[in-house]
Amino acid sequence: MNGILYLWPGSGGVLRQGRWSFLAIALVYGFALCGVVMLNFYWPELLTGNLRRGTYVLLVVLWLVLSGKSTRLEKQCRRMRLPPPVDKDALPDAQQHYLQGNWFEAECCLNILLKKNPRDIEAMLMLATLYRHKERYDEAENLLRELDRLEDAIPWKFEIRSEKRKLMAANAKRSKKTIKSESPKSFNEKHERSENDNDDNEYADMSEHQIAA
Repeated sequence: MNGILYLWPGSGGVLRQGRWSFLAIALVYGFALCGVVMLNFYWPELLTGNLRRGTYVLLVVLWLVLSGKSTRLEKQCRRMRLPPPVDKDALPDAQQHYLQGNWFEAECCLNILLKKNPRDIEAMLMLATLYRHKERYDEAENLLRELDRLEDAIPWKFEIRSEKRKLMAANAKRSKKTIKSESPKSFNEKHERSENDNDDNEYADMSEHQIAA
């Protein structure tokens, strides 16, 4: 059965791994096969004999390339499904510290988890939330962007979108605070500049009077 699956590039990966990348490989080969069939059997007048034979050669080459790509992806997926052993107490400890507001301890536990398994979706999402609470918005945004690129994070899409909305709201709130804090300063600076300009004008007028006298 496995040998039959490998005859169509990507089909084995679709059935065993269920990933979009294998489906893309299978579709590319399917479109190429349909094109060769159409050119050789439905519109043979479009190509000469040599060109028709060339389409078969290209189809074989494409089959070899896509089959190799599919095999490498399957090996990579099998390695990812066997992550290194993770400290089972690290995640509960991180959650406990997080709920207690012990941000530093929670971050240390999460970093331990991510060091052992960089694709730990739950740890990455919790760390992004922690960064938001600590107002480290750029780091939180980078983590969420990285989560968007991981296929394993698809079941967590709702939580990721929710965290993005909270991060955007926190960023907007910080921007409003920055504008409010800078407004009095700018007003005072303008007031001081106007006073200095008035002093300079008065000094210039006094100088002119002295020269005239």
